[in-house]
Amino acid sequence: MGTIPRQNKTFLICALLSLAVLVVFRQTLTFDFIDYDDALYVVKNPSLLYGLTKEGLAWAAGSLYAANWHPLTLLSFLVDYELYGMNPGGYHLTNTLIHLLGGLFLFFAFREMTGNSWKSCLVAAIFLLHPLHVEPVASVAGRKDVLSGFFWALTILAYARYTRKPVLWAYLLTCFFFILGLMSKATVVTLPLVLLLLDYWPLNRFNEISEEHSAPFDNRLFFPKASPARLLTEKIPFLLLSGVAGLLTWKAQTGAAAIAPLFELDFTTRVGNVAHSFLMYIGKTIRPVDLSFFYPYHPAGKTGWILPAVLLFTAVGALGLRLRKSAPWFIVGWLWFVLTMLPTIGIVQAGSQSMADRYTYIPMIGLSVIAVWGSGIYKPSRKGNMIFAATWLVVLSLLIADSKCQTTYWQNSRTLFEHALSTTEGNYLAHNNLGAFFMKQNQYDSAERHFREALRIKPGYADAGINLAQIMLIKGKTVEAETSFRNVLNFHPDNDRARRLLCDFLLTTGKNREAIVCYDKAAAASPDNPELQNNLAVALAGNNQIDEAIIHLERALRLQPGFKDAKRNLDLLRTKNETTGKKTAASPKTP
Repeated sequence: MGTIPRQNKTFLICALLSLAVLVVFRQTLTFDFIDYDDALYVVKNPSLLYGLTKEGLAWAAGSLYAANWHPLTLLSFLVDYELYGMNPGGYHLTNTLIHLLGGLFLFFAFREMTGNSWKSCLVAAIFLLHPLHVEPVASVAGRKDVLSGFFWALTILAYARYTRKPVLWAYLLTCFFFILGLMSKATVVTLPLVLLLLDYWPLNRFNEISEEHSAPFDNRLFFPKASPARLLTEKIPFLLLSGVAGLLTWKAQTGAAAIAPLFELDFTTRVGNVAHSFLMYIGKTIRPVDLSFFYPYHPAGKTGWILPAVLLFTAVGALGLRLRKSAPWFIVGWLWFVLTMLPTIGIVQAGSQSMADRYTYIPMIGLSVIAVWGSGIYKPSRKGNMIFAATWLVVLSLLIADSKCQTTYWQNSRTLFEHALSTTEGNYLAHNNLGAFFMKQNQYDSAERHFREALRIKPGYADAGINLAQIMLIKGKTVEAETSFRNVLNFHPDNDRARRLLCDFLLTTGKNREAIVCYDKAAAASPDNPELQNNLAVALAGNNQIDEAIIHLERALRLQPGFKDAKRNLDLLRTKNETTGKKTAASPKTP
């Protein structure tokens, strides 16, 4: 292999990586949208209708949509909508191409830093083909992961070029790619720390590692040394940018109540889940089985994982320090994994999952470095090279086969949620989402069964409770429907959706007095909602409180002047008042 000319070797590696990605992910071009986050970002996202207009660009740049600040991700969806409309195959194609390009740039970056094409190829191949990385590619909503990974690799490549020849334009280009990464997903905030790790190895800018133990550089490669003070100073702009992105993300997630408060998850519970998640990520990297789109947060028993995790981290850290000069790739790879995991590991709990496959997208690169360079500890020989090549050929073949199989589960909502139920326990979200799928298929008995199971696992689960109430309405079981709505509100008094649906239910079943009380509470929580004002007026009119109804209809029209239902209802009530000889409580002023 070493005799292949460099240009031909590069072409061969890029072709092989592209072919492998095609084998695994070509099938996604026929996949549907998933009734999970795909609905949030695309299917039920009205802002996509702006397209690539001034309004659309303003929305992408300025909104904190989906409890995140990721304008470039939103912009990419606007572009896809212009190109593909609501054809899911186009969105899947974009994800696959970005993922492939990110892997190729990762290969170029490591080859630039180490001079070793084949080991750099293996790092990129694991990144592209590992089953844990199926979710970001096969899920349309994984766009933020593949896009941030793409700019992560591009930033490292630009940084490697800068460190070889430190000039201002190269530094600014590195900053530019880093900013684009932050605009894709905020987890890129850890990249400045990784750049410091790369300064240690393989760039060897600290000048601490002897040439004998540094990366197997080609003789042509040379990276100028720098003082620790300069290396730290270089990272200050990156750290400031990370701080800004972190604050924007914190604002978005706290504003959307996506971060669990301490009283819901105490510190010991969080640490237990962090320990469990770290060990599970390592385990699933080595043996990727029982993968799921969602892993429920079950705090019970997690504290037992703290001691094993502490022992592992202590042992690995001690070994890394011992080998920091003779095998610097070990400590760099391990710290890469740990540091890049910190934003999503659950110390600050965002969302209801205990862990997620997509969170390994960038951190796994560190473990890949350890695996690839660790497997190459041998004295170069023909036999050793053959063993190295044969071992990795088997490993990559297994990864391709496993990832191809894992990808098939993402073809539609039913296959994904049923697979999740077969690989996880107590997965209330999978039960609820599968029930929603069956409800759309008019399979109401199957839907009811899954909603009830979701509520058995997680009593008070709002989405399942609301869905069960709607099934009861379809089946004509109005008492059970009302009970289900009220159960949701008992657990979640501030759930606007449940309250509005209950109000509508009371109104349509003729319980006007109860509907009035319900709509009063809903309108107090959302005073600028014209629909609530209109519905409250209908309930008041049904209770023969005409003057009060007219007041709320006028308020609805002030909030939304073109509201046809409110205008029609107001005209009807005024006509009724005139025929009965009553004066209205208020009349709109006319010019």
